[in-house]
Amino acid sequence: MTRRERCGTPSALVCCVCDRPLSLLDVEAFYGSVDEELHGEVYCPDCMEACLSLCRECSCRYTAREGVCGECLAREYPLAG
Repeated sequence: MTRRERCGTPSALVCCVCDRPLSLLDVEAFYGSVDEELHGEVYCPDCMEACLSLCRECSCRYTAREGVCGECLAREYPLAG
C-alpha cells in the first residue's frame, strides 16, 4: 500500500465536493489526469477517485462522461469534414 503525503504549497482552490484546501501539487496532479471538460471544477485526490470514472479506452484520464475521455473520443470518432 502506498502512502500519499499531503504536503506542498497551498493554493487558493478547494475541492468542489468536500471543500478541502488543495495544495499546488494536488491542483497540478488533478489537471494532469482529467478530461478537459472538468477544468472548471477541481477535486481533491480522494473525491476524484470516488466521483469520476477512468476512461475505458486509455485508463489514464478521469472523465465525468460514462466511458470515454474527450481525447480518446476525438481520436476514435473524428468529425467528418
